[in-house]
Amino acid sequence: MKIARTPDEFAMAMAIRAAVFLAEEDNITYFDEFNGNDYVATHLIAFVDGDPAGVIRVRWFADFALLERVGIRRRYRSYQVLASLARAALDLARQKGFRIAAGRARLETVNFWKRFGGRQSGEAVDMYRGTLVPIVHDIPRRPDLGSIQAGPFGDPDFEALIVQQEGNWDFAKLKAPVHLAAAE
Repeated sequence: MKIARTPDEFAMAMAIRAAVFLAEEDNITYFDEFNGNDYVATHLIAFVDGDPAGVIRVRWFADFALLERVGIRRRYRSYQVLASLARAALDLARQKGFRIAAGRARLETVNFWKRFGGRQSGEAVDMYRGTLVPIVHDIPRRPDLGSIQAGPFGDPDFEALIVQQEGNWDFAKLKAPVHLAAAE
């Protein structure tokens, strides 16, 4: 699993989506699939034996992360690949401090997302992609795994953490925030 960080990795993510959505679905147009949000989102790529197998796009809003555009190439379509994408996206959202992740699930994947802690948050909606069910995940804090919270800005350890590569943060280098350390 990796975050698309380079032009080549971004191209892999787009190629997977083209193979899944444009090649397999008659109701999706190029402009439906590639709608201008790709350059403002994070793309996580799953690999099988070194080959790009699946992708999930995550967009970041003020209070929630939006999981969308999950695509897995036909030859690699499996629970394991889907589960690895879901885990990685939810974990990245948690590391970034998000407490809520939302998305829309196809009818046949609603139970999968429920197994990952999601809950249906409304009635199914008919969209150009088909009938989709809104799903919300409440993301628990995991202090043992670390997450990025605001500040203490100016603290050298915090400043060193926030310039690290997205998703590869070394939380061990971050001491307890000053206001928490003083209370202990």
